[in-house]
Amino acid sequence: MKSKKWFVLLGFTLIALFSFMTVLHANENAKIKKAQDIGLAYKDAEKADEVVAYVNNVPITAGEYLATYASVQNNFALLQQDANKLGPKGKTMVDNTSKLLNKYSPGTIALAKQLSDTAAYSEAIKKGLLKSDQEVQDYIQSIRKMEESNPEAQKTIQIVGESRYFDQVQPKLLKKGLTIGALKAQVISEQKDWTQYKYDLAKNAELKVVNNELITSTKEEALKYLKEMQDVFKP
Repeated sequence: MKSKKWFVLLGFTLIALFSFMTVLHANENAKIKKAQDIGLAYKDAEKADEVVAYVNNVPITAGEYLATYASVQNNFALLQQDANKLGPKGKTMVDNTSKLLNKYSPGTIALAKQLSDTAAYSEAIKKGLLKSDQEVQDYIQSIRKMEESNPEAQKTIQIVGESRYFDQVQPKLLKKGLTIGALKAQVISEQKDWTQYKYDLAKNAELKVVNNELITSTKEEALKYLKEMQDVFKP
C-alpha cells in the first residue's frame, strides 16, 4: 500500500516537474524570439537608420519603431506565461494589459511607446539632462559581463553584428534611456506622478510622421492607448 502511494506521489511530482519545465522552455523560447525580432529590426543599417517620424524635431528611426513593434508582438506571449507566476493582483494587471494588447494594433502601441519616450527625451534635453558619451560608455562597460551571459542579448548581437551593435545601436538606445531615466528621477524627487507627467508630455508633443506606409496609426490613437495603459497601472 505504501509502495503504491509512493508511486502515485512520484507520478504527480514528475507531472508537475514536466509542466514547470515546459512552461520554462516556452518562456525562454518567447524571449529568444523577441530578441531575434529586435535584432532583425536593426540588422540592415540603411533601412534601420531611415527617419520615419519626428517628435518635437527629435527623429525616430525605422529601427527604433520596428524594434518596439517586435517587442509588442512578443510581449503578449510573455505576459500570458508570466500570469501563472503572479498573485491575484498581478494576474489582474496582466489580464488588463493583455486586453489592451488585443484591443490596439501593434503599430498603435509601438507609436505610443515611441511618442511617449521621445517626448520625454526631448524634455530631458531641454532641462540639460542629456547624458554624455562618456557616461553612456561607462554604463555600457558596467553591463558588458551581464550581456555576455544573457542569451537574449547575445541573440540580438549575433543578428545585428558586434561592430554595429556596440558602436551604433546600443550607445544610441542607452543614451536615450539613461537621459529619460535622469528626467524620471528628477520628476519623482519633486513628488510628481511620473506616469501622468510623461503622458502630458506625449499629449503636448508635436508628432510628424514622414513614412505613412510604415506608421499608419495616428497620434490620437496612440494617446488613447497611453491613457488606458495609465489606468491599468494606477495604484
